[in-house]
This record gives sequence, C-alpha cells and structure tokens, in this order.
Amino acid sequence: MRASNQSIITLPGASKLKFKFSLVFFLYICLSLLPVTILAADLSPQNIALGLENKLKSISTLRAEFKQFYYSTGQSEPFTGHGHVYIRRPDRMRWEYDSPEKQIFLYKDNRFWLYFPEDKQLIKNAAGSEVQESEILGLLSGNFSLLARYEVTSNPFPSDHQNVYQIKLTPRQESQFSYILLEIDQKTWLLLKAVFFELSGSKLEYHFSRIKIGQKMPDELFELKIPPDCEIIEAGTIKQDP
Repeated sequence: MRASNQSIITLPGASKLKFKFSLVFFLYICLSLLPVTILAADLSPQNIALGLENKLKSISTLRAEFKQFYYSTGQSEPFTGHGHVYIRRPDRMRWEYDSPEKQIFLYKDNRFWLYFPEDKQLIKNAAGSEVQESEILGLLSGNFSLLARYEVTSNPFPSDHQNVYQIKLTPRQESQFSYILLEIDQKTWLLLKAVFFELSGSKLEYHFSRIKIGQKMPDELFELKIPPDCEIIEAGTIKQDP
C-alpha cells in the first residue's frame, strides 16, 4: 500500500526513493554574487552565518542543480538522487527529481504538493508544524535567524573545493538532527554543500552546482499540470517500498 490518510508528509522525496528526503535544508541555499573582501581567517563562525543568512534573504530567484545522498545506518551504499531546484522569494520553491525517478516537490503560499508523474499520483497538504519548521524550508526562505536557532562554530571537514567557509550548526532546541555542516563559497557566498547528521546516525547530504541567481521565473513554473485521472491524496503519507 502506497498511501495512508493518517499522517502528514514531511519529506519531499519520501516515496519510492527508498530513503527519507527530509525537508531539511538546507539548503538551502543560495546566496548572491556580492564579492567578499574579508579574509576567511578574519571572520568568526557567527559572522559567516550572518553573511549566509543575509545573502539568502537578499536573493529574488535562484536555480541550481543538486545531488542528494542519504547514508543509512542499515545500508552499505548511499541512496542517491539528483535534479534541479528553483526558488522565487518569498514563498515559491520547486524541486524536480530526475533520478532515480521523476517526481516534483512544490511549495507555495504556505502549502506543498508532491507529484509522481509516472504513477499519476499527487499528494497535497497544508504546510503546518513539521514542514513549516523544517530546516531546508526555513533556511531557503530565510524564515528564521541562524544564530537564534543554532549554536554556530567552526568545523573544517573534507572538501573538493578551495576557498570555502565551513561552519557547524548545532540546534539549540530538540531536533531530528544532532548537527548540520555547511560549506559556503568565499567569493560568491553560494552554498555548495549541506550535510545533516540525524540522531539515529544516518546522514543526508546536498551538493549544489550551476547556481544561477536573478533569472526570471514565471508563475507557471510553480504550477502543476496533472492529468484528469490523477489520484489525489489529502494529508497522506507514502509508504516506503520494502
């Protein structure tokens, strides 16, 4: 059975991807092209977090390619996915998964939709409690203060990039994550990587590339064209395949 009407969806890719795609961020994301003239050594972790937060709030639109990796404690190899993300402030976001299967996560007007074109299935719900408070939505939309929500410290970790800032966010209140690592380009203030460490020991990574800012995004991009015979599920959740 794929769906149940007893709980609320909290993950954009929580279906047949066989792993939890938390609406955590991440994200998020994605800043403006204002150059940084202060050396990394001169910036405290708190100032870096403020710089990221300010850039996130300053953008009008952003699009990027993403790769997603979920490392489960019960699996030897990560589950992977990739696609494109589109953001138009203040309240529009679209995630298109190209792999391992087509699916679209759409967020607008404080509501979200999860659509599976091949299955002709649409799941929709108001963005309440867990979704509204999720890290990825909050970070991408600039809905909360990083310094108020997290304890921010420096935390270098292995990287394929040079000239980056790396900070660690530890939730100040109870969360499904023990901490989050962010990697930010020093020149563009674009988010290159976000790693979420779950309390269970599992890990979720987002890698961003080909980031474009300020491009026009029409209203049609944040609409779903569904066939007449599409199954619509209200306030449901998707069962993961065994």
